[in-house]
Amino acid sequence: MKPKLVAILVIGVLSLSIVATGVAAISQAVAEEPGGSTNAFSGFSSQIGETDDDSKAVSAFKLVCPFH
Repeated sequence: MKPKLVAILVIGVLSLSIVATGVAAISQAVAEEPGGSTNAFSGFSSQIGETDDDSKAVSAFKLVCPFH
C-alpha cells in the first residue's frame, strides 16, 4: 500500500508542477514580460566552423550542436 501512495503523491506533485508552469507562462505572455531565455543567451556567440586547433570530429560536433 505504501509504494502505491508514494507513486500517487509523486504523480500529483509532477502534475501540479506542470499546471503551475503553464499558468506562469500564460501570465507572463499576457503581461508581455521578457522571458528568461532572452536574457540567458544575450552573450551567445556561435562558433560554427573549423579552427586550426579543432579536429574533424570537434568541428562536426560544433556544426551539429551550435551551443558548443
